[in-house]
Amino acid sequence: MKIQTKYLLLILLSFLVIVGCKKQKVTIRVSSTEPTCIVNGGGTFERGTEISIAAIPADGYKFLYWENSIALETDASNPKYITANANVTYTAYFEKINNGGGNGGGGNSSTISAPTGVSATKYDETYIYVEWNAVSNATSYNVYCCSTYNGSYSKIGNNLEQPYCYVNYNGVSGDYYFKITAVNSSGIESSMSSYARCSISNSGGGGGTSVPNTPTGVTATNTGTSTSPKIKISWSSVSGATSYKVYRSSTASGTYSQIGSATSSTYLYDNSPLSGYNYYKVKAINSAGESSYSSYAYYNNTNNGGGGGGGTTTYSPCPPTVSVSGTSSQTVSWTISTSSGCGSPTSFEVYKFVPCANTWTLKTTTTSRTYYVSSSDIHPGINRYAVKAINSAGSAANYAFSSSVSLAAPTSFTAQKSGSNVTFTWSKVAKATGYQIYESSSSSGTYTILDRIDNVNTTTLTRYYPASSGTTRYFKIEAYFDCDGVGGPIYSNKTTYKSVTF
Repeated sequence: MKIQTKYLLLILLSFLVIVGCKKQKVTIRVSSTEPTCIVNGGGTFERGTEISIAAIPADGYKFLYWENSIALETDASNPKYITANANVTYTAYFEKINNGGGNGGGGNSSTISAPTGVSATKYDETYIYVEWNAVSNATSYNVYCCSTYNGSYSKIGNNLEQPYCYVNYNGVSGDYYFKITAVNSSGIESSMSSYARCSISNSGGGGGTSVPNTPTGVTATNTGTSTSPKIKISWSSVSGATSYKVYRSSTASGTYSQIGSATSSTYLYDNSPLSGYNYYKVKAINSAGESSYSSYAYYNNTNNGGGGGGGTTTYSPCPPTVSVSGTSSQTVSWTISTSSGCGSPTSFEVYKFVPCANTWTLKTTTTSRTYYVSSSDIHPGINRYAVKAINSAGSAANYAFSSSVSLAAPTSFTAQKSGSNVTFTWSKVAKATGYQIYESSSSSGTYTILDRIDNVNTTTLTRYYPASSGTTRYFKIEAYFDCDGVGGPIYSNKTTYKSVTF
């Protein structure tokens, strides 16, 4: 019995040691400014873990940059490699690809649809054949090309009268991605179509030196003393890099100035200020150029002596944790971290994304930590809000999304025969942008689209509908909401059917 007790004590002590040595967890959040675009890689990790996050644009969008909620800095790396050192949110910014414009009224693509059915196939050793479905009111087409599906597309052909073309690829192997736009008689250009890919595989030579990847795993530790600090900045070696540049700032979101260079993956900085937070970043260099900035590492020297008269340092706020509740009316609320290095905010700015304008609008500046959204300010689909915490040292923002808000179905729907026409009527649906009418040969059969009305104020439609005498047709209607930046369209339920016998 004594031996068993001894072993039990050893096991308990081992467990306590393990628990006591457990690393601190940090949370990396990722979000997107466009609900249709995908971001991944976030989660909860042990401090110091190296991770990557990625932004995947939806068709019709391209990735722009990440915004760091602590530093409010931007970085166009994708995927982006991060050392999980603090709770932070990375927001991926995307841009809708729309080359509309010209002389026809500022690029309002709602008056002409984007081409569909785009395909791209190798025709011979010189040309790629690109084809698409004709658009009814198009007078010409433009062709755009890119080497990646989510990159920046360049116009390679314009004023094409037919829905096809031959693209000369000059025998160069690689992936070719094509998108098409339609142009009407007013010169208004549609949004871009979905892409079509053609992969050309030929024998050929290799490429030259490329710009090195962004350094990861950056750390900053004091190898000296509090009165004579020597900060050792370390990072993971980057393949293809011949040297590195090391930068420092007194704030996470401030201007970073170069403090030295290194040919290895460490740098010793012996001129650090005696107190306060110091932030460090690294770039990798070779003959092709230099990488973007790494994520920062920071060190806080706790010595309060030294020049400057010692006063109290004010730090920027950490990004708020934002949540949204409710549907017909919504409440935006947020909390603030009290972690070391986070300053206390003195006010908050609350923003709401306006989908039809594709922009953010400031709703209020407040000292409260709650904002109530009226029902008239809520659109169907996903509603997005941002809260910025502010004090004299800076600001930090974070985002939150509501669940999908439904759209009401039209009421008072009727369908009546008048000669060779059918007249449909219905009641206007608040917040809809249009309606779709469906038809079927049986009440319980498959309903297909008969007509689309892109005007919420239209509540009647007379349509030519020839049918044999004695034939019965069944009709339904639904409302929809479709605005750029929402991830729509959002559809209501269909109404019950109305039958017409000819």
